[in-house]
Amino acid sequence: MNISTYQFRTIVLWVLVLIGMILHFNYHVSSIFYGIDVKRPGANGTIPAMAQLLKTVYYHFPMIFIAVLLYLKQKWFRLLMLIISLAYTISHMIHVWEEFTKPVLNLAQAPLLSLVLIFSLLLNKASWDYFVNEI
Repeated sequence: MNISTYQFRTIVLWVLVLIGMILHFNYHVSSIFYGIDVKRPGANGTIPAMAQLLKTVYYHFPMIFIAVLLYLKQKWFRLLMLIISLAYTISHMIHVWEEFTKPVLNLAQAPLLSLVLIFSLLLNKASWDYFVNEI
């Protein structure tokens, strides 16, 4: 398989963003080891449909993107990946903003979310380069 530098960078940055999102959830639930209740107010033991949808969007889809990026090189797909990377970056920006405007700054989450945002911005650049430079 012949993989271009642009394709490789895009894949690696998707992997880094995915790892960051997984760590974000892990950091959140690891608070239970310190006696912090991570249960959402009003939780009744049922996972809401929106929570399941968000997990699909933020965990499952990036894995699919990574796999498909290995095989598809068509221009329409590269444009789609660019648009999706921009949407993820907007989402990460909102999440970082929310984290930094909380009354108490979480000294584990804030740097992690900042890194994910940086990786996401780099993913935008890599996706753009892959879109415009690949033949």
